[in-house]
Amino acid sequence: MPDFSKRDTTPELMDTEVVSYEELRGVLQELTQANELSFAYRPTLSFFKRLAQEGRLAEDRPILVIDAACGYGDMARKIDRWAAKNGINLEIIGVDMNPWAARSAAEATAPDRPLQWVTADLFDFRPEGGADIIMSSLFTHHLPDPMLVRFIRWMEENARIGWFINDLERHPLPYYFLKFAFWATRRHRFMRYDGPVSIASAFKKEDWARLLKEAGLPEGAARVESWTPFRLCVSRVKETA
Repeated sequence: MPDFSKRDTTPELMDTEVVSYEELRGVLQELTQANELSFAYRPTLSFFKRLAQEGRLAEDRPILVIDAACGYGDMARKIDRWAAKNGINLEIIGVDMNPWAARSAAEATAPDRPLQWVTADLFDFRPEGGADIIMSSLFTHHLPDPMLVRFIRWMEENARIGWFINDLERHPLPYYFLKFAFWATRRHRFMRYDGPVSIASAFKKEDWARLLKEAGLPEGAARVESWTPFRLCVSRVKETA
């Protein structure tokens, strides 16, 4: 039984075990289904809606969005559909270290959409002209604290408008719920194992307060918000020049 007072450091199978492309794609598709059922896209969509309402997305050029550790690309496709529906000009680049992530994301994306999929180390990735917005989903709980502080600093250095982290909240209720739900629905063994581990590796508000301070952000520069069910998201919108 994990100690929910602190982040767990148990590695996830998806981070450590090599499987075939077809098996990994199947896991990513199952994860997308879980995201749909848990309303995982709402916080990130809300962030973009807020930026639109504040006039931050009204440019005479495409707004460049980086989807950090994009995986299957389902979050990027959600944002793209919302932008197209609302007449907002976005270009999205999904970046992931796993080349099979880019392949699976490309296969699931209509070829006429302004989305690109790149295999690269995030910290080595610098888009020409810089990025406007950086987003991530279910990524930061994979990172140990020092690497997460580095990621926050990287976003702060490279995002002109702001950035958004969509991740989980550490709590026993979702931990045991996922243990039962993924077993009962016969999800892939990665899902059955990694789901609860992800919860145990995730955050509480005090974790984010400490990590943001370590990354050098002034108090109040970023907003930490709870979303139902058991999401804890961090948003940063920079002041206009």
